[in-house]
Amino acid sequence: MSRRSARLALLTLAAGLGLLLLADGASGAEVKLPPDFPIRKSESSPGQVTFSHARHVAKVDTCSACHMRDLKMKRDASGPMTMAALEKGKLCGACHDGKTTLRGTRVFPLDQCDACHKD
Repeated sequence: MSRRSARLALLTLAAGLGLLLLADGASGAEVKLPPDFPIRKSESSPGQVTFSHARHVAKVDTCSACHMRDLKMKRDASGPMTMAALEKGKLCGACHDGKTTLRGTRVFPLDQCDACHKD
């Protein structure tokens, strides 16, 4: 098999898998979301942050709205969760910038501390 044929076969396989995943998502199959989890708290943090996939998916509909764009699928693989990173538009800061809207509603900005940080 030539390299070109091998690439074409791999591309066809990837496209077929993609279509299969799209069809499965369209079938209404429920995705099992990870449980809520605490984000590591730094010494200067005003309070604990607990991330909820369920709350976010209810607002954005798909996992890929964040994952594959702003966040990697494996926890901590996207780098440290710091306010400096968020303020640069990384991680949560990609949407929580005070400008982004979802379904006509503005996403709360990073300076609304108590929206995430709890005592």
